[in-house]
Amino acid sequence: MQNWPAALRRQFEVLLAQFMTGTGTAWIGIAALECLGSAAMGGTRRLGGRLETLAGQPVSRAFVWVQGSDPELWLDPRDKSYRDLFDLFARTRLGLPGRPTGTDWNVDHVFPKAAGGLDGLSHVRAMAIGAPGNQALGRTMEKVMKQRADAAPGRKRIRHATWMTIGKAAGYDGWDSLPEVDAPANAPAVAGLFAYLARMGIHPPAGALEQGLTAHTMGRIR
Repeated sequence: MQNWPAALRRQFEVLLAQFMTGTGTAWIGIAALECLGSAAMGGTRRLGGRLETLAGQPVSRAFVWVQGSDPELWLDPRDKSYRDLFDLFARTRLGLPGRPTGTDWNVDHVFPKAAGGLDGLSHVRAMAIGAPGNQALGRTMEKVMKQRADAAPGRKRIRHATWMTIGKAAGYDGWDSLPEVDAPANAPAVAGLFAYLARMGIHPPAGALEQGLTAHTMGRIR
């Protein structure tokens, strides 16, 4: 990640900081704009932020959420032109000449677009994601999430980042098989995830407890 453009690294750093606070601000998917709240409701449910348009795009297609001073790109998961929208976001919000191209990252959805669309999410967060992690999770965990959503759409109206989200964004590629229902079978991949993050200086506050919970979640996440 050291070779990434600074603006792309900052997007990951913001997601990580939101997640590590443990205050529920690391949002990655919503079922409707109303999930964000409104002025009529006395502010926003996602505290400290505001919704802005993306260069005149309809908010049903894309919008920018400014959390503090950092912009986030949110997209309709069914829109196939997400790379073009990120190009617009990069030029208008990140101070870049356009969408950076490179082999170390993919521009993609933080919450998987296929599962998100099937689950009825109206928007999911998009950013540059470590290419190895994005592709490895897409072949395994996100494949299963789509299968579960095909069988029965999820009912969560707000999706939050998990340790798997952080690993995906950071480029962890140790997902080499489909997740199992039983947590012990998922433990080796999860141990690899936390070891990878530790080498980046990222440590779970609750240590082994969070590893166990993550292994359990792998068998049920949707």
